[in-house]
Amino acid sequence: MIKRDRRTTLVYIVFACLFIIISFKIVSLQVFRGQFLKKMAQGQHYRLIRLAGKRGNIIDRKGRVLATDMHYYSVFADPFLVTNPLETARILSSKLDLSQELIFRRLKKQKRFVWIKRKISLAEKEKVEALKIEGVGFLREQKRFYPQEELAASVIGIVDIDGKGLEGLELFYDGYLSGKEGWARVLRDSSSREIVFSSQVITPATGADIVLSIDAQIQYWVEESLKKVSLDFDAKRAQAIVMNADNGQILAMANYPGFNSNDISGISFDNIKNRAVCDMFEPGSVFKVVTLIAAVNEKAFNNEDVFFCENGIFRIPGTVLHDWKPYGDLSFEEVFMKSSNIGVAKIVASLGPETYHRYLGRLGLGEITGVDFPGETPGSCKSFRAWSKTSASIVPIGQEVGVNLLQLVRVFAVVANGGYLVKPQLVTDICSRGFCDALEDFRKKIIPEDSAQRAKEILIKVVSEGTGLRAAIDGRAIGGKTGTAQKYDSKIGRYSPNRYRATFVGFVTDSNPPLVIGVTVDEPRKSHFGGVVAAPVFKEIAQKIIKYTESSGM
Repeated sequence: MIKRDRRTTLVYIVFACLFIIISFKIVSLQVFRGQFLKKMAQGQHYRLIRLAGKRGNIIDRKGRVLATDMHYYSVFADPFLVTNPLETARILSSKLDLSQELIFRRLKKQKRFVWIKRKISLAEKEKVEALKIEGVGFLREQKRFYPQEELAASVIGIVDIDGKGLEGLELFYDGYLSGKEGWARVLRDSSSREIVFSSQVITPATGADIVLSIDAQIQYWVEESLKKVSLDFDAKRAQAIVMNADNGQILAMANYPGFNSNDISGISFDNIKNRAVCDMFEPGSVFKVVTLIAAVNEKAFNNEDVFFCENGIFRIPGTVLHDWKPYGDLSFEEVFMKSSNIGVAKIVASLGPETYHRYLGRLGLGEITGVDFPGETPGSCKSFRAWSKTSASIVPIGQEVGVNLLQLVRVFAVVANGGYLVKPQLVTDICSRGFCDALEDFRKKIIPEDSAQRAKEILIKVVSEGTGLRAAIDGRAIGGKTGTAQKYDSKIGRYSPNRYRATFVGFVTDSNPPLVIGVTVDEPRKSHFGGVVAAPVFKEIAQKIIKYTESSGM
């Protein structure tokens, strides 16, 4: 009996000790290590995920959407829940068009969350979803979409996988377009196949919309015209700009060849580049407009003043100037109508090379126009001190100087708008939360109206009677200037005998507002004259725009 009591007592003591130990452990876990274990558990089931704010839309001046965001799915994995990484990598590789090695490396990472492939198609999502692979799930994200595909692609630009601007207006206005990031505390299910949002969410904010000065209809016509002239003349590339001469708003800015912003895989930077703003070239005879503006504003010559053009051959310091036809005496007007190199060189010599050089600066040449676009080239315009003895004769005919097409268009706008140098712009309004801020136009008076009017009348004669005949439109006041420039070949150290750039820049003065259209075609092979290659493109574009704007308004 005593032994039984001792055994019973011993059992009670053991149970009591065990109870005390277990109770102590429970208290320890709950009181002393409770927060630690709670965080550990949450770390296994919860994760903070960045939520990208919806990027703002890019729309044309009439409300047509050119860039927007759409919902896509991205594939992620929890490597700790993937039981066979190698086999999983093999299966996913066949469904997602990714290398098996890349997926396997990601699945071997010591992390609870890794991306497998971002922003997949719906077909890819359905293929992966049907596999029901443990540890693999989906997260909905935003992806940039360009509904007009190639239209204005070099102007609009592109974004990266995270929706950040890389080129074009997407880059220049990235700070406005980008949505404000949000964060979500998310819960994974037991297989990590889905992500369920908890109530702890910082909602992302949508970025601002930007409204372009570009008209998508005009842009389409311009791009089609560039494609046609490039194919017809077997040209390397071409660019064109249509601008409102009064305020600098750009209605179209096009490059050929183009690209589809929705699929840039394999596209070279050469095709993405907006050459109308970022490329510099020697303009050739179209640059004679600078001499015209300087001469009429200085009131140095009457229209009837005569210049002997040496029958097409004129020796100057360092070289010999040639005209494309052997002209004798030409009046001041005829020098520009017939595009005489020798006549222009003599006008500048009489005007004074230093006076001429001042007009290069007054017209903004050798510096950026300030257009709201990244990577604009300022061109090349040497200081007067750096001029050689030859410079005073060849710069006025568009050699030894570099410009972009937008700079040329802006110079012609000075003539078309009555003497104002405008600041070109591609965006007119920035809109957010129902409110729009209009961007201010900027222009400054650089020559009086009477000087601009006289230059305008002479450039109208260039089209009606001179080298720009193919740009003429019946019943309309069209002015402009042709340009045929030999391209410098660094390999042979001189101008190429068979590589040219054909250019025409002109204006429609009797439209409301007055329009300036610049066209340049690089290395056309079937003909190389600006009046033959580029002037008809101007005419084709101008005719469509005149009919369009007069029927529907700008």
